[in-house]
Amino acid sequence: MASGNVFVLDSALKRTQIKVSPGKYLREVLEEACKARKWDPEAYTLKTQNNKTVDLSQPFRLSGLTTGAKLQLVQGSRSPSVVNVALQLPESEGGIRLSDKFPSTTSLWLVLRKYEDAVAGGSTRKLNLTQRGVPSKQSSGSGRLEYEQPILNVLGRNLETFADLQKTLAQLGVNNGSVLIRLSFRNSGQPLEEAMKEIGQFFSSVDTVPAGVGSSASQGPAQQAEGAHAAPAANLQSQVDGSADNAAVPKEGDAGPEPAEPDATMTDAPIAQPVQDDVLATSAETQPQPSEPPSNVVNGISVYRPPSSRTPAAALQPDDPTAFEPSIEHAKAHQASLERAGKNTRLLSEKELEEQEQARQAKLALVKDVTVRVRYPDQSMIETTIQASDTAADLYAKVMGTLAQAPEPFELRYTGPKGHQTVPNVSNQRLVRDLGFKGKVLVNLLWAPDASTKARQGPSLKEEYRSRAQDLKVDLKARQAEGEQGHKAAMAKKDAPEPSAGGGKGKGDLEAKMKKFLGFGKK
Repeated sequence: MASGNVFVLDSALKRTQIKVSPGKYLREVLEEACKARKWDPEAYTLKTQNNKTVDLSQPFRLSGLTTGAKLQLVQGSRSPSVVNVALQLPESEGGIRLSDKFPSTTSLWLVLRKYEDAVAGGSTRKLNLTQRGVPSKQSSGSGRLEYEQPILNVLGRNLETFADLQKTLAQLGVNNGSVLIRLSFRNSGQPLEEAMKEIGQFFSSVDTVPAGVGSSASQGPAQQAEGAHAAPAANLQSQVDGSADNAAVPKEGDAGPEPAEPDATMTDAPIAQPVQDDVLATSAETQPQPSEPPSNVVNGISVYRPPSSRTPAAALQPDDPTAFEPSIEHAKAHQASLERAGKNTRLLSEKELEEQEQARQAKLALVKDVTVRVRYPDQSMIETTIQASDTAADLYAKVMGTLAQAPEPFELRYTGPKGHQTVPNVSNQRLVRDLGFKGKVLVNLLWAPDASTKARQGPSLKEEYRSRAQDLKVDLKARQAEGEQGHKAAMAKKDAPEPSAGGGKGKGDLEAKMKKFLGFGKK
């Protein structure tokens, strides 16, 4: 099952598109939908079009939903629901299964503490589930105890960090019914005293416990615990200590955006303006000195290193929900495109084609220089400026001078009016006049079939270029705004009335000619 999208609609019929993968849990879909609206996911739930509540604990592949499904974002119950939680102990603790009821707002850590201190599950035997220590296996640390981390398997997910154990049952999508938790242990390699200190940072004691946490809580007072659990177990509540260094751990499915990398897949590649050094002046009377060239410029060529992430920067940007809401302008543009498609059009005459070519050549004659960005097989890039008189052979020679494995054979390709085209390595074709280069052009370098393995696997640029390379920084929001403005301008140009054929004669003149030709109006 491939990845896809689902659409979440709120009460105002605003639609949010959420990307889903087969293993993505529906609780994460709820959190992303609420994050787009800055709502609290604890106060909402998802329903299908048939008004059936969605099981948020299930992954997408087991939910019965299909790609493109529409879900409703509705308010959930304000009071926590009751969940029957069964804890399967490992063989080292007898392998028995304990069961009790907990509110859906109970954290996994508090569930462990309740079963550990025999205030839940109907058992009178106390256990040690959260403060276990095992002898160190290292010879240098013999006799030292290391912390044995509890690992919980809930609905196929392993939760084994302190941040994971802070999650509540509701945050895992378990809001009702029953759930089985399988417990196991793993040697974390962390000294026991450090682990106890870290537990004290993650979980703080409070004086009260939510009502109904464990139906067996009234069987007797809890005994005092040691270390991080100095308060009675019945008084422990899993809350984040705001003073802890790691108190800002994000909730599941709510991670922040990764650092953006330049999206080199755009044909109209943006120009990154290198930052020049500030001009220093010793006094007000001193004349300003010319600024030094940017540090990433070698022989008049700007050099940029490959991106550190394989994911394009555009894919890392969060989607704007308003982009998927059709507006009146979209409806008008769609209607106009249907009208244009329904009109009969004639082929242009040879004279009209010649006039179009003359107009194109007149525009190209005004071009003085063009910015060309060359992308190499290892994703490094250079940026250079070519003049209107430069030929295709001049571009090949300039690129050859930057290759570490010159003169290995290669070819340059770009996207032109006819799609993907190859730049011919000839001196009788100019880049601007003959190949149509203008504005900003992205050219891709590909190794020829007879290129050596060393050239294919090694770095593409010479050391003098690689040592001066910098990261390419692109303002994606500004580029997106420019693209939207260009799209609106293009649509407005298409919607403008076209001049009538026949030397400016209107529709009425054509109708009069047709009537005269067919003999209408003759007596």
